Amino acid sequence: MTVTHPFHPYSGQCGVCVAKRGNRAGSRWLLRFDDGQICSVPPQWTDAAAPDLEVIAGGGRAVCGLADLLALSEMLAHLMSQKKDTGAKKRKDNYAASVKEKTPQSPWSLR
Repeated sequence: MTVTHPFHPYSGQCGVCVAKRGNRAGSRWLLRFDDGQICSVPPQWTDAAAPDLEVIAGGGRAVCGLADLLALSEMLAHLMSQKKDTGAKKRKDNYAASVKEKTPQSPWSLR
């Protein structure tokens, strides 16, 4: 199989698949190259997988696909909802009240 991902160290080189593995991120192929190195490569980074239609339609210019953008928007919405719950005014009020209670008294002012 030939590695087609442009940023992989073995991009454009052929390797022999010696094993197939799976993890949380998906399936991985272990490819052995001419120099004896074995690399774990996702199948979509090789010529054995069908090309991604979004990449073809974008002429290779797309940084990420639609599914990636949707996942990013969900994550941002979640982070923004957490930010609203702990607004700046709420933090400032809590901080000002707790500073006065927790500030240690100087032993010099007690004399």
